[in-house]
Amino acid sequence: MDDTTNRALHALDLAPGASLDDVKKSYRELALIWHPDKVPDRVKDRATAKFTEINEAYQWLIRNPENLRTSSAAGSSTGSFYQRQTPPRYRSSAQSSHTRAENSRTGASRSGASGRTGASGSGASGSGASWTDASSRTGAGSSTDPVVQRVRQAARGIRTDTRAGLYIYPDIDPDRAANFIVALQLSHRFSGVAATVNDLLVFYDIDGSGEEGMAITRSNHLVNNNTGTLYDISDLLDVQLKEGFFFWSEIVVRRRGSRKFEPAGYAENGPGRALVSILGNLIDDA
Repeated sequence: MDDTTNRALHALDLAPGASLDDVKKSYRELALIWHPDKVPDRVKDRATAKFTEINEAYQWLIRNPENLRTSSAAGSSTGSFYQRQTPPRYRSSAQSSHTRAENSRTGASRSGASGRTGASGSGASGSGASWTDASSRTGAGSSTDPVVQRVRQAARGIRTDTRAGLYIYPDIDPDRAANFIVALQLSHRFSGVAATVNDLLVFYDIDGSGEEGMAITRSNHLVNNNTGTLYDISDLLDVQLKEGFFFWSEIVVRRRGSRKFEPAGYAENGPGRALVSILGNLIDDA
């Protein structure tokens, strides 16, 4: 394995044998941790330098994916295997158990997948980009649920992008969404927000596995289990996107009767703009 790839993997807390999905997941987690806007002023320079290093490493690896295959082969030949170093967590809520999610997601996926009327495989894989205008999707208008129709109207012109991890009904990825549902059910804070995959109308997969994400639900909630935030959309008066460094931006919302904006979570710039647009439309229609 070449030195540049080795240094890039090390910068992302990864070892030889890591996959492209591992790279994306680790990058998202570390970018949240080292975002210069989220650290005290006294360490802002250090965070900016680390954030730049993370981004350069990420860009190198996604532009040279063949180097990951080489590192994987090298790791196999020496008998080693991929082990991800767990970085400190950004969220303050209880971390979900991957094992429990894996054991439970099959049932959750089965309970929700049947409702994806008119959805094809375009939104079922995060391995590549899939662009679909959810508002014009064939068969997407079969639901008579006024809540579903309202969210789909708010998302008109915004497309599912599997590479960015943004899914819009009816193109919700059943496996990733099932992981998210299980993770929500592990916290009493999110009780009653969403019970099945069908309860997610807009879903942003933050960590690449579905276990951590931001969603607009059928119960009219904005939920983010990465930051432990939960809002009833009918209680919101405004939403804004605070553009950050490189790829990440912060979504902030303001409740009715309040002058202060509160953080709802981070998203990459593209999905962040899409989520803010959808939320803004829902708030305006309330």
